[in-house]
Amino acid sequence: MGMSSYILDCEDKFWDDVVEIIKESDTITEATTRAMELWKKDVPFLDEDDVFGQVEDYWNDFRSEEHTSELQSPMYL
Repeated sequence: MGMSSYILDCEDKFWDDVVEIIKESDTITEATTRAMELWKKDVPFLDEDDVFGQVEDYWNDFRSEEHTSELQSPMYL
């Protein structure tokens, strides 16, 4: 396993962890704070602004899907 493979594995694990953080968080502030703490510890070689922006995108996507699912529940139909 080469160094680039190790780095890609670290990035994959980080983004998987970010998705879990988003699922567990009540607010975008909580999600970004926790994700940025993890970023500093696990993948500081990634660009901070890119990570912050991607966390916000994941948050918006997750909450949008969650809202759509709620509206499709039998209670709303």
